[in-house]
Amino acid sequence: MEPALGKLIKHGEDSPFYRLLDIRIEEVQENYARLSIKIAEKHIQLLGKVHGGVIASLADSAAAWAIHGSNNLKGVLVTVEMKINFLKPIESGRLVAEAKNIHKGSKIFVGDVDVKDGRGDLVAKSLVTYYLLNNK
Repeated sequence: MEPALGKLIKHGEDSPFYRLLDIRIEEVQENYARLSIKIAEKHIQLLGKVHGGVIASLADSAAAWAIHGSNNLKGVLVTVEMKINFLKPIESGRLVAEAKNIHKGSKIFVGDVDVKDGRGDLVAKSLVTYYLLNNK
């Protein structure tokens, strides 16, 4: 991993939002990223399941890292659109989001994300579109 990417990953994991959700950046490569969350009480909603917002945040973050791993971005990625299908409720264990960068344009990027539980069962499927601001 290049030093600049390693520094960016450290900065990402130290961000207040990642610390709030306990998001771990496990792997970032060209067009691929894997992030995870160990489920804790703070992730659970009223019905005893992991809140959909936690799963969506993990998916969105993983897709962004897959894009960061494949480009020397000269700007900031912002989410333009996100579609997510929640396929299986989860109460405990671990969530793992694996993202692939499936479109690289000069300004528009698209990521495809599978979120799985600790057994490898698909929990959610997401497609995320990003726009690159200040591309120079």
